[in-house]
Amino acid sequence: MKKIFLLFSLCILSGIPLSVKAASGDFAAQRINQSHAQIIELKAGETINFWVTFKNKGTAYWPMDGQDKLILRTSSGLASKFKTNKWPFENTPLIKLSKYVFSGEEVTLNFELKALDQMGLVWEKFNLFAGSNFIKGGEIEIPIKTITGKAPSLPSIAEKQYWQTIASEIKIIENKKIKEPDIKVGLLFIEEEEKTEYLPLLISTRNNKIYDIVDQNNNLLIKNTQGEKIYINFDYKNNRYFISDALNRRLLMTDSPLKFSSSDLETIFKIDSWQNAGSFWSEETIDNEFLGKIKIQYNPSTQRLWMINELPLEQYLEGVAEAGDSAHSEFQKVQAITARTYALFRINNPKYTATPTGDGIFDLRSTQADQVYRGIKQAERAPNFISAVNQTKGIAATYEDKPILAYYFAQSDGKTRSSQVVGMTKGPVSYLVERIDPPGEGKTLLGHGVGLPQRSGIAAANEGANFSQILKYYYTEIDLTKLY
Repeated sequence: MKKIFLLFSLCILSGIPLSVKAASGDFAAQRINQSHAQIIELKAGETINFWVTFKNKGTAYWPMDGQDKLILRTSSGLASKFKTNKWPFENTPLIKLSKYVFSGEEVTLNFELKALDQMGLVWEKFNLFAGSNFIKGGEIEIPIKTITGKAPSLPSIAEKQYWQTIASEIKIIENKKIKEPDIKVGLLFIEEEEKTEYLPLLISTRNNKIYDIVDQNNNLLIKNTQGEKIYINFDYKNNRYFISDALNRRLLMTDSPLKFSSSDLETIFKIDSWQNAGSFWSEETIDNEFLGKIKIQYNPSTQRLWMINELPLEQYLEGVAEAGDSAHSEFQKVQAITARTYALFRINNPKYTATPTGDGIFDLRSTQADQVYRGIKQAERAPNFISAVNQTKGIAATYEDKPILAYYFAQSDGKTRSSQVVGMTKGPVSYLVERIDPPGEGKTLLGHGVGLPQRSGIAAANEGANFSQILKYYYTEIDLTKLY
């Protein structure tokens, strides 16, 4: 009781309402106004006072002290080029707040900025944080142009025009030594405690196309001549698969994995019981339709029932959702080749081998664990990416005639990382080494940092780089090879 009374007294004395969430609640901000809306022009070493007003749009208050106190610091966390001796830290210009800022209230932050000694234009991004908590909407980008002072040193080609260090000639090696492979994609796994949420699976076809259900030896179990809906259930204790019709009449029981297939290669299977919903590219989507074959298989080693999509590799690529369809056409080709290469590497170098035989039951997962794959609906809303897939059919990034481990990520902070240094590979890999990345300078690293930074690839394409220059810059010493 004494502790409760003490907490109540402290809240009253500090002016914090008991109904307000603690500082670990929901943080959000909106920039309302700022002192300089245009590029700031200063003489070398000159200082200027800058202010910016933010509104607290979240449910949590912004503390003025303690470990979660409000700060404004560089987005990258690195030392600022604009720092002065009045800053508390090299990356933090914010002076201490004089009050708590509650939801709906505004606060104006005043701090000093200093121009560089060297002439030129420099941009820098800052963001609000509550301790270590990033505050969404609390961003501001400040440009300062130094109009007097030292002449800028001429940057090297590698620093200024990094992708132009790669020859613009597009050289594709013709080495069609394989047929287009099929790929098996793990769409969904169901553990026993989740069976009431996902089972039974209800499977049908778009436009009621006919299909077959076969066992692991391709023996026909059921032929659906009108594209009927089928329910699939599974007994985890006895490892038995059950097939029922739409009226819940059991048609068959088997201990064999099940495969749904059709002689019509354009048949689209629909998983009616699985929404596969999610916000993607700011659009609410339900992606539960897939070309190719659908396989239901239990893995006793992991005690998971898997739903797997098996289809030709080029059809799979059309459903990969790793880039916005409005991105530059040269970057669309980069993404198509990178996704194809990563898939080929995983087909050749199995990753998911925790099975009784040591052979993987699928090659890739449909999530960020490998590549985001959303099926036929993604293909229908991404005509530009499909064009890039078709234009680059069979082309992969190779090293010593083999598809590379084509890692990619969202955004760098000015450089990529060596795969060995960050633990993505056990040893050094010639094509996954550290590279300077000017488009990422001053930004926050998003992802593991190995291989191709997608946003920088888009920036390079917008500057005039072709797909070969982008790929060969970020993946060093590679070739581009048409494998089929």
